[in-house]
Amino acid sequence: MENETQNLKVTTKKIKEFKKVPDTSITNEYATSENSLKAPYLMLVIGTRNTGKSYTTAKILHQAMDDKLYDRYFMISPTYDSNRKYWEFLEMEDEDVLYPTRDSIDHIIMELETERDEWSEFMMSKRLYQDFKSKTKNATSIHSMDLLDLNTFIDLGYLDEEGNPTDVPAPKWKRDIERPCQSCLICDDILGSSALGNAPGLTKLAIMNRHIAPLQEPFGARAALGVSCFFLSQTYSGGGGGNHGGIPRGLRENATHLIFFRNKSENVFKKILEELGGAIPEEEMKAAYNYAIQDRHDNLLVDLFPKCPSKRYRRNLNEFVMFPEAVAQCECKKKK
Repeated sequence: MENETQNLKVTTKKIKEFKKVPDTSITNEYATSENSLKAPYLMLVIGTRNTGKSYTTAKILHQAMDDKLYDRYFMISPTYDSNRKYWEFLEMEDEDVLYPTRDSIDHIIMELETERDEWSEFMMSKRLYQDFKSKTKNATSIHSMDLLDLNTFIDLGYLDEEGNPTDVPAPKWKRDIERPCQSCLICDDILGSSALGNAPGLTKLAIMNRHIAPLQEPFGARAALGVSCFFLSQTYSGGGGGNHGGIPRGLRENATHLIFFRNKSENVFKKILEELGGAIPEEEMKAAYNYAIQDRHDNLLVDLFPKCPSKRYRRNLNEFVMFPEAVAQCECKKKK
């Protein structure tokens, strides 16, 4: 085949179409620190019982708390009470901890859409207040105000019935950080559950986690609230039913991060390599896994969309596992 193509003569012709460059400023990403993971993410945490799934997830979330990355946390789990010690630091409201049902994820999506609507209302109130301040700089501007503005500001309480400015304060967002809600959902021991097996919300979450609850207008690089998701599971794919049914294909195909612990089954590792396809060199993945997984509770994090090629693999979260080609492509120092 190679010899045949060498005998073919190639000609080219330039065309004038396809020259406009799309706007790439909207990424729907949350702002994160240099060595943090891109968020919102869809993270799969795979390990047999007592390997450290909850412990490792909690470590990631402790860092997220330090970074003030999330404003609200949700959890779907049938075992929350027995694992409460791992999650108490998140200070979740009772209504944000759900038992897995077919409607659990839909409920959380509705909560995020409510958060989005509250943000839209706040931004509208903020604009009206700024408009009020600009149109009431002095007595002349107040007396020249049109009737529509006058009635609007009276209805909002910014002016009294005589048209005099009141002491109503500027609108204040309900949280300390003024931004559309940044949220995180932890799903523990739910995969394979009959209650969630065919839930449409699960598919929606898999495909659209970065795009959940679209905003009426962009906020920085975000055009949606989005939600980071953790799915903790004892098995990677299929078989067994119950809590051992594995992660549905839709979630596996859309995952942004994978965390693996020691697994005695070579077939599981082959399945992972097969599904990753050409995204990651097979030998590189094997080498990273063999280095990272030395003791029972060790884990390898694989970042499928790293900020830098040298940050694709992490051992126990706090140690980068780097290969020469990735190090050569690193531009972290150039960015500083």
